[in-house]
Amino acid sequence: MSRYGILVNVDNCIGCQACFIACKQENKVAPNIQWNQIHRNENVKENIINYYRVSCQHCDNPACLPVCPVKAIYKGPNGEVLVDQSKCVGCKACLAACPYGAPQFNTSGKTSYYDKDELVIVPLLDHQKRTPGKAERCTLCPQRTSKGLPPKCVEACAVNALMFVDYDNLTDDQKALVAKSVAMNEKAGTQPKVRYIASHCDIAGLADKVR
Repeated sequence: MSRYGILVNVDNCIGCQACFIACKQENKVAPNIQWNQIHRNENVKENIINYYRVSCQHCDNPACLPVCPVKAIYKGPNGEVLVDQSKCVGCKACLAACPYGAPQFNTSGKTSYYDKDELVIVPLLDHQKRTPGKAERCTLCPQRTSKGLPPKCVEACAVNALMFVDYDNLTDDQKALVAKSVAMNEKAGTQPKVRYIASHCDIAGLADKVR
């Protein structure tokens, strides 16, 4: 059994946006749709600027799942919170329920950054195909984790601010980090598997949402 998640080390993050760009490229995320974002928080008292990732938190008790009227939201084999777009009707009930604003909806229908036809058309892979108007968000890259690779955002982080973990099979070092970590917006009670380590920022008290 596995329960995948990500530890975000806020103390290490420099706000470089590499994880955001890597996600866009890996998953061919459409213009104006953002599965993950880097937010900024200023600690004026300590004169420190904190950067941290906000995305789907892949909760153990996701608020989005029970409110979906067509049961389009489901748990993947490793605890990922996923969307079956063939069932989704775009009602946005999941967005209203999610404390993190994670579900995204491509209401413009635009799927390419090019205004004209691309010179070379590269066929989309299965994990890159989505229907505009349907819910979408971070998937934890099962197309990669099923091959023993970390999510693309984790691989792209040059300062080790992101760590891919399996909560059911933690190493001793990971156990120590998890013990120090907290959930964002802890009072929401959704038991996120994206957790944060921060020395100068009250992550547990923040109610940030994907904008």
